[in-house]
Amino acid sequence: MIGVDAGGNDILLVNIDDHIYAYADACPHQKSRLSEGSLIGKTLRCARHHWEFDVCSGHGINPQNSCLKTYPVAIESRDILLDLGEERSAEATADIENQR
Repeated sequence: MIGVDAGGNDILLVNIDDHIYAYADACPHQKSRLSEGSLIGKTLRCARHHWEFDVCSGHGINPQNSCLKTYPVAIESRDILLDLGEERSAEATADIENQR
């Protein structure tokens, strides 16, 4: 798990089982940096107030009604490419994927 600046956007990148996930590096609660939190298995925990998220979906675990802002990711060679124009909530991403 690492926080990076991509074109002026704070992004959290997480590698789980060789799959890269990209989220806005800001907890939806009070915008603290998620990259300063912890990753235990597939659970991302915010350092400030201990909100927890499923790092593979971005959906809230505690509280369940929260979700992270996701970014589409593509890998080319050894480069991680982000589509910063398509920021969306994990909830919207799940809805789109369920329609396929």
